[in-house]
Amino acid sequence: MLENKEDESYIELFLSFCEIVEPWLKRAVIILLIGLCLFQGALRIPELRKIISSADKYEGVPIHKSIRR
Repeated sequence: MLENKEDESYIELFLSFCEIVEPWLKRAVIILLIGLCLFQGALRIPELRKIISSADKYEGVPIHKSIRR
């Protein structure tokens, strides 16, 4: 009987904790997804890519495929 009450009190504490934390986690995930989309969009602009990404200087010379028919 005592174990059942302990379980119920733990469940109540967990649910009250989840009610507080869940909206913050949802906001954080949404903000991170928006930030990801914005940065991916910014990387498509060559002038910004030089500022944001340090990996571009390690890229080689692009190979241009010639179209043969």
